[in-house]
Amino acid sequence: MNRKLNTAVYCLAYSLIFTAGNLTAGDTLIMKGNKTFTGTFQTFKTDKIYFLPANGGKIMREQRLYVESLTIDPPSKVLVTPKGKKKIEDMKLTKYSKSNFIFDKNGEEISIPGAQISSIEMGLDFGRAAGGAGDQQDGSDAENKPLKINLNDLSAFVKENGSTPEQIKVFEQYKTARVTYDTFLDTSSAMVKSMDKTTGTAREDFLNKLRKRKNDEQPILGKLKKAEQELLASFPEIKVAK
Repeated sequence: MNRKLNTAVYCLAYSLIFTAGNLTAGDTLIMKGNKTFTGTFQTFKTDKIYFLPANGGKIMREQRLYVESLTIDPPSKVLVTPKGKKKIEDMKLTKYSKSNFIFDKNGEEISIPGAQISSIEMGLDFGRAAGGAGDQQDGSDAENKPLKINLNDLSAFVKENGSTPEQIKVFEQYKTARVTYDTFLDTSSAMVKSMDKTTGTAREDFLNKLRKRKNDEQPILGKLKKAEQELLASFPEIKVAK
């Protein structure tokens, strides 16, 4: 492999390793007794925290009083229902600590005792790992996020690597799946911003459309993950840090 190609492989591999490391951070659940789990927070209801572990297995249903802390990374939009009150939509959940759920509301920290909350439902954060509190699925979905591969670096790598026609086909399939997914997320994000400027029936209409899009996201993401796996299999020179 010549020096120019070595450089292309190194740059692309570095890009993959860097972004993969960021994506696998996830949420962290610490039980009393210091047993720690990484994965994805699902919901909070009937005074239980539902959590999907990243290392496999079914969704955990842990009594809040047995939980030491919960960290949401990145903080996620949620629908909060305080006991005896209406749902609150405009907050992000950041953590649970010292018997309180901590939220961010427009840059202001809001603390609500867990005993005063009826439920916390995941909001419309597109791109966050999926999985409902009633699902009986394995933990693989907790890492079901696409790698943020730089398409320009990848294109240069494929061109300079003397790729075979089959490798080029795999690359084109990945590029198509990636652009489709990125465009879907951009459109969804724009709709969320538009919704935030509306009220009443117009807002409800946006919410209904966005909930449908959240379901539509999964098959699009599935195609991207499949194309991603085929890409890494076709170019074994690329190493991704776990």
